[in-house]
Amino acid sequence: MGWLATVLLFAPQLSQSKVGIHLIGRYTDGARQIVAAGPRVIKVLDPQANSEMRVAMRDYKRLYPNGLVVMRVWERTPQIRYQLSDDPVASADDFWRRVLEPAVTALPCEDRRLVDFLEGPNEGENTPTWESVEAARWFGRFWERLTEHIAHAGFRPCVGSIAVGNPPGRLDEIHAKLEAFVPALKGAKRFNGAWSYHAYSLEYTTDLGVEVWYSLRYRLFYAFLRERYPDLADLPIILTEGGIDKAGNPKTDGWRARGDERKFQAWLQWFDAELNKDTEVVGVTLFQIGDPQGWWSFDLEPIAQWLANYLRSKR
Repeated sequence: MGWLATVLLFAPQLSQSKVGIHLIGRYTDGARQIVAAGPRVIKVLDPQANSEMRVAMRDYKRLYPNGLVVMRVWERTPQIRYQLSDDPVASADDFWRRVLEPAVTALPCEDRRLVDFLEGPNEGENTPTWESVEAARWFGRFWERLTEHIAHAGFRPCVGSIAVGNPPGRLDEIHAKLEAFVPALKGAKRFNGAWSYHAYSLEYTTDLGVEVWYSLRYRLFYAFLRERYPDLADLPIILTEGGIDKAGNPKTDGWRARGDERKFQAWLQWFDAELNKDTEVVGVTLFQIGDPQGWWSFDLEPIAQWLANYLRSKR
């Protein structure tokens, strides 16, 4: 038996839960407990600039070589913004050259190998996205090109970073925008990648009729793919943000401001059970742990011990 087979044989098992964490800022005691419990997927922000994120990746991959790490690069000011009149391919080349390539190049080689998926622009902050079918087509072409850069650098592309409630509109409008975005999904599949959606509950409910438009909106996406593009219907999706969020206010819109630990824990168990019904879902990286000052109402530190125990209970 080779050394890698031996490592994998005796490595602790990953949890069967699909709940993971999005680490930002500090690698806290709570984050360490959760990482040690074996979530299927974690997400780190700016490991090239933050040594604590690199330590988190090392701890996780040492314990769970089969676990998945998603890396996001936070673009420093001044923010790049592309317009619909810009060429999407040239814009993708520019974003790679100015934002992503410097970040991954700055990672030490031994840490670069720990990253599985690399994200790009976050929630349309840099690009046209879902404002119209034309914008979605631009975004699809942009991402189709960006998948090439990410793959050639040795990572799996994680496409889209779609904000909760998007693409917007009636069901026929959603379908038209997804249709325009299909080239990006084909690029992701070509390079063994995934796409991503930010799965928040706006109303803190477990009502499927409500949540299919918000935390479970990805189900609308896959219904479309199964009907129109069955060859893409097995493309994995990673919910690279998730939890409770009304409108993005760090102090007033997260789970802590609108409920208590017991309420959030009950919602997470319901959500996890729903995610486990959908084989295309890799997991959700709950936002956030590591920055209680900046994102107090979203902070997972108060439930870290519970979450670690929950993950272990699902092995």
